[in-house]
Amino acid sequence: MNMDNRGYFIIDGSHLFSSIHEIRRTRAGFSGKKLDLAILTEALKRQWSLYIGSIIRVVYYFKQNDERIRIMLELPQEDAPGQKDHWQIKECGQSIQAIPEEELQKLSAEYRDHFARSEKGLDIKLACDVLSLVSSGRASNIVFLVNDRDYIPLFEAVQNLGGNVYLTALDSTQGIQKGLVKFSDKYLTLDSELENIFGVVQQPPATESQILQQ
Repeated sequence: MNMDNRGYFIIDGSHLFSSIHEIRRTRAGFSGKKLDLAILTEALKRQWSLYIGSIIRVVYYFKQNDERIRIMLELPQEDAPGQKDHWQIKECGQSIQAIPEEELQKLSAEYRDHFARSEKGLDIKLACDVLSLVSSGRASNIVFLVNDRDYIPLFEAVQNLGGNVYLTALDSTQGIQKGLVKFSDKYLTLDSELENIFGVVQQPPATESQILQQ
């Protein structure tokens, strides 16, 4: 296997939860829906398979004992056959006092993720893991689901080590830091996958007879 063509997905849980909250708030039919982690994993692999070669793992970084994992995510039963498929949850970092999600959404998207850091140490763990993967030659293609300008030096470091930096997001209507796009090699969103990821079933249009009956 060509070690230089292996890819990892790195998911910042803080930004993932912020995106879920905004999608629930702004998209019809999504209110109260949980994001299915297994389906998101498959959607990410499907969207990016042409660009990153052999996909090794999708790694989700959450703060320790984060209640949002239970409230916002549909988690597969890990010990059931076939449910664990190249994804991993890493709980790290410590909670610090943070602005409530409802207040964060009132801020401009340009600044929102600067205030969303309710974890101390999570971003450092994420960065260390990525640099270890790339510098050791275990991976050269990294897809990030992040939206914090603090990750720009990490993007540059990966590229300086000879790696490729890719940027992804759930929803193209949410603002993305332009600096992150500038320092990424490709940027894709998952808009076409959202209904499947959240288990949203769209009602078929009413037939003529149904309209007349109304």
